[in-house]
Amino acid sequence: MPVSQHSSIAREGIPLLVAAVIGALLLQIYFAGNSWPAWLLVVVLGWLLRDPQRSTPASPLGIVAPVDGKIIAVEITKDPYLSRESLKISIRMPLSGAFTLRSVTEGNIIQHWMGETIPHGSGHAHAVWLQTDEEDDVVLALHSGRFFGRIACYLSTGDRVGQGRRCGYIPLGAQLDVYLPADSPAQVKVGDKVCGGESILAQFIHRPQDLD
Repeated sequence: MPVSQHSSIAREGIPLLVAAVIGALLLQIYFAGNSWPAWLLVVVLGWLLRDPQRSTPASPLGIVAPVDGKIIAVEITKDPYLSRESLKISIRMPLSGAFTLRSVTEGNIIQHWMGETIPHGSGHAHAVWLQTDEEDDVVLALHSGRFFGRIACYLSTGDRVGQGRRCGYIPLGAQLDVYLPADSPAQVKVGDKVCGGESILAQFIHRPQDLD
């Protein structure tokens, strides 16, 4: 599904924002000065539903942050999806948005997991396996939202995505786990704040023969 990359308001929230504006206009027409709470709600929604453009750095081997948030874990652990030792970087999104989900690297979508296919005990609601042209494997695993369980992900198996491209929306945020090759040097530490589509989480390691 084509997804616009150039809207200042997330398209998922436009119907809600339009409804809020119409409600505020009606209150202003019928109640005049008592309509200010409705306009305040419009301003708050406009802030929460923002979808700012991002400038993805020119770093082909870099893994960019998929969302805005705070790093809560950087550790070597088992990837429950590909059964490999992996560098896991976990990000907790803030409640203040933006809630846009972006691709961490350029590549092809190999597989999805959701529902009964999610490994038991992982706590994830949705996971996506992305593979680069150099056959580096990345798994992006999303926990359920804190207030809304639904996560809008527009990636389908077989799709090709570009690094930093908009590919989903997570209302009011959630936690994401990014599973990378174990030898990928992390560029972030616990407590760091990252910007989706711009901040570099880690780097792929390629030997000279891998690039021939």
